[in-house]
Amino acid sequence: MQIDQRRNIIRNEAGVIEKFGVAPKFIPDYLALVGDAADGYPGIKGLGSKTAASLINRFGAIEKFPRETLSDTNRELALLFKTLATLRIDAPLGKARKVENLRWKGATPSFDSVAAKMASARLLQRVHALESRL
Repeated sequence: MQIDQRRNIIRNEAGVIEKFGVAPKFIPDYLALVGDAADGYPGIKGLGSKTAASLINRFGAIEKFPRETLSDTNRELALLFKTLATLRIDAPLGKARKVENLRWKGATPSFDSVAAKMASARLLQRVHALESRL
């Protein structure tokens, strides 16, 4: 299932396939190849969405791509990006013990000065806007 908050759409498996051209289990592979600007990784240069979907539908996960499909460098990058695109459900919670204890409750008192040092007025505005929704 995918939730597109901008468009207020919830996609089931068929909807994900229709939009991306691959089954939901291959979304990390797909994003690794095409990139994800929101998460800050570029994908593999020269591979667009149609080529990525075609490769995945033909070979499966990136790990199963034949060696000649990607250069060694691009294979390494794709696997790194896949790791970044994979939602972890086994991360230890540490002292938090419960997921609810990890909920963001607003910026720390020192956040404004850190944002000022970073010269990031936009970040400061965004965080204050988010805090107003708490």
